[in-house]
Amino acid sequence: MREKFYQLIGVLFVLFVVVTMSYTAAAETRVLEGVAKGFGGRVTVEVEVEDDTIISIKAFGDKETDGIGTPALEKIPNRIVEANSTDVDLISGATYTSEAVIYAVNNALDPEEYPAPDFDEDKKESQSVEVSELYQGFGLVNNGRIGPGKDDTGTQVYSFNEVYANVLFDEEGKIVFMHIDELEVATPNYDGEAMPHLSGFPGQGGYNIDEDHDQEVEGKTPDTNEYFLSEIEKWKTKRERGEDYVMSSLGTWADQMDAYEELFVGMTVE
Repeated sequence: MREKFYQLIGVLFVLFVVVTMSYTAAAETRVLEGVAKGFGGRVTVEVEVEDDTIISIKAFGDKETDGIGTPALEKIPNRIVEANSTDVDLISGATYTSEAVIYAVNNALDPEEYPAPDFDEDKKESQSVEVSELYQGFGLVNNGRIGPGKDDTGTQVYSFNEVYANVLFDEEGKIVFMHIDELEVATPNYDGEAMPHLSGFPGQGGYNIDEDHDQEVEGKTPDTNEYFLSEIEKWKTKRERGEDYVMSSLGTWADQMDAYEELFVGMTVE
């Protein structure tokens, strides 16, 4: 009896191994790559699938805005894996990047239905311009502003802008090349983490400050020479602020200004 029992166990074990090996052989694991246009640039994904099941997804987008678009790179892949579908909810505040991740996954799974987009940056080529004479000009314009807005205590926000333009002209006065940048500085009660601040000259009692950027004033800035100098040391132009200065769905301030600079080439000032 015991011998038959062990024989039965042996047969069952062999059947288990055969079935398991058959299933393993039948299951096909693949890693697919997909791409899409994100908010700041190219978004790519690596999708691991086993037959018709999505096992894992890795999303990459080094041009997506940190803290705004990047959560979509982390959360959307998890949602797709859990649902085994790209029909998932978007991340609030990161719609553009969320849609890019979803499209990239669809591109990986079905590139015919979801073709890879064309990227303008891949097509850009350096161009040379021949001119007989070349002139360089530098312009600076300052302007002040009452605003934007007021803080939660009703205290006015003030700001100023300095705009810089470095331009090359040909002999006919047409723009050959231009580079524009801008410095914007506001009082510290403006709710903007990346905005350069100026509290005023020392001896004025300080100014309202929204230190943790929650739209509520916490108190006054230190009324010292050291604090005055430290504020100025932190000033950055709009180009230097880079990904911290996003202009809605149109990209960063620098992205928009790049487009203007290209648009003006070949035109005169008039």
